[in-house]
Amino acid sequence: MAENNSKNIGTNKLIRRKIWLIPGAIAVISLILILLYLLRPQAMEAISFNAGRLKNIISYYLFQGRPHFYYLEMEKNGKNIIVRSNESLEITYRDEFVVKSVASDDLKGSHITVNIEGLGNSVNDLGVLMRGVDLVNKIMQKGEMNQAGGTVSDYSIRINFGKEVLAKVPISVVITPQDWLRFARDTTDAKVQIEYLKKAIVLNKEDTGVRKILAGIYAKLDRQDDAIAQYQEILALNPEDKVALRELAKCHIRKKEYDRAIQISKRLVKLHPQDAEAYAGLGFSFEEKGLWNQAAENYLAAVKNDPENYPVRFKLGDAYVRLKKITPAIEQYEYIAAHAPDKNLARLALGDTYLKIKKFDEAIKYYREVIKYQPQSAIAYANMAAAYAGKGRPQDELDSLKKAAALKPDEPVIRFNLGAAYEKRKLDADAAREYEHVLKVKPADSDAAERLADLYFKQNKYEQAVKFYERLVKAGVGNSAVFSNLGFAYGELKNYALSAENYKKAIKLGGKSSNLHYNLAYTYGKLGREKEAIAEYEKISPPTKEVLSILAHYYLKDKKSDQAIKYYKKIALLEPKKAASYASLGYAYAVRGDWDRAIENYLLALRYDREDDELYANLGEAYENKGLYTEALRAYTTAHELNPESPRANKKIPQLKILLLQKKLQKTNQE
Repeated sequence: MAENNSKNIGTNKLIRRKIWLIPGAIAVISLILILLYLLRPQAMEAISFNAGRLKNIISYYLFQGRPHFYYLEMEKNGKNIIVRSNESLEITYRDEFVVKSVASDDLKGSHITVNIEGLGNSVNDLGVLMRGVDLVNKIMQKGEMNQAGGTVSDYSIRINFGKEVLAKVPISVVITPQDWLRFARDTTDAKVQIEYLKKAIVLNKEDTGVRKILAGIYAKLDRQDDAIAQYQEILALNPEDKVALRELAKCHIRKKEYDRAIQISKRLVKLHPQDAEAYAGLGFSFEEKGLWNQAAENYLAAVKNDPENYPVRFKLGDAYVRLKKITPAIEQYEYIAAHAPDKNLARLALGDTYLKIKKFDEAIKYYREVIKYQPQSAIAYANMAAAYAGKGRPQDELDSLKKAAALKPDEPVIRFNLGAAYEKRKLDADAAREYEHVLKVKPADSDAAERLADLYFKQNKYEQAVKFYERLVKAGVGNSAVFSNLGFAYGELKNYALSAENYKKAIKLGGKSSNLHYNLAYTYGKLGREKEAIAEYEKISPPTKEVLSILAHYYLKDKKSDQAIKYYKKIALLEPKKAASYASLGYAYAVRGDWDRAIENYLLALRYDREDDELYANLGEAYENKGLYTEALRAYTTAHELNPESPRANKKIPQLKILLLQKKLQKTNQE
């Protein structure tokens, strides 16, 4: 008992001591907390957070309550980070990240899963490495981004407790101009590229590089106005941008706005006086305007700044040729031939230049050099043929053209020239074959059609000629010669209506040949349109004897003796020593009743032909009408002597003899 009391007394002392220690411990702890709050507020927050979390954990495990989410432990681009529930995860296309763990009341995480919207492919994305580029690409492909901004916040990391969403951590996806540029480069669809680049520009309006890419695509698509707009925007940001100025000038050149291109190129040259390409652009613009002196001047400046720019040097040579400055042109071509990796173009130009100035031997020399290094050069053979033609070597000309045609069988110019060479040698069948081939390859070639039509016309193959002349007319290239030949061909085919129609068209188009009016007049005659025929005959200048005769006979028949006499006089002037000229004129006077002039012209006719019984009969008639019966009888008698069958002489001689006998008897009776 005493022993027990001793134990109780000892225990009570211990309890009293512990009771006394509790307020002391509390005081110490309180003091520590106050000091931490004053000196380390973050530590106090951590203690507070952990205290709250401890309370929540006890509640979760003891009372099976809903767990709380606190933060995600993650790794982003190799660095550990914490993302809390009230924060967001910022992602760009360069980032890689992984959710390593979830801080929640479920310490073991046995009921916690993670799902990353837009990227996750499994039930639980915890510990799975994710790439920002995949999410960025998905957003851009779907067009989910507003053009006004570069951030998309429609995605999140979902933290699930069983089937229930415990929390969401927002994901801020940042879309940069480089993303759109990257997308533009990765696609071959120009329209898609344009849309991507436009979005990139919206995000960074100061980025001239993206604008240049966009402008380049526009230019490639021949959307020159759109390209120009972009280059102008660039120049608004940087007025001295060399590339923008150069490409802007090219856009205006493509639009054939050469004055504007010249203005821009001059500005570029002023800013960058050593820029050979700027001078070349200026030269080209002046060339297109036909200002060859200015073109040559700028090409020369380009060559001085860049001596090995062989294409520009070649353009300089061409400009000199245009200016007929042959020596400096040859110097440029020879420089290229001596220094350029590809010398044949310069050799060909040298051949062409010598051909132009008719130095045929030099031309042939360079064409042969071209062929030596480039045996398949059809153009060298073709041009060498022209040089041989100039030297008067038709067989060499023909052989060269045959080689050119063998190398390029469907080149219409070569086949046409070969046809012309055959035609020159009067090998018409071969020439026609070549012209036919030209039309097979190039149906609209009017030169070949005309040569073929003319060949058939010359060979009197009028049906074939008509076929090709009509082809020319249908193509709208009919000229006066074509319609004239068509008129003749139709006439030979007895189609006088079409013949007349085509002759009229030839005259309307300016044909002034007397043959045109003659043929049309003849055709009108065939159609029975005599008055229209005479109108055409009168247009012939100078008129031939045949035409004058037709006109005189027509007017004499129409009892218009004055006009007939006018034309017979012209015949007499044309053939003053021919009896027929005066005989016809005398007859016209006789029709008019002017017997004196009729007799005068009959007598002139007899100077040149005393064997024409009709002429004597006409003279007899004129004397008879004049009352000169003795002279009339003498003329009729001569006509009978020349032609005993002369009906007028045989009729008039007895009558006049009786008449003269009667007159003699009357005279005797009167005496």
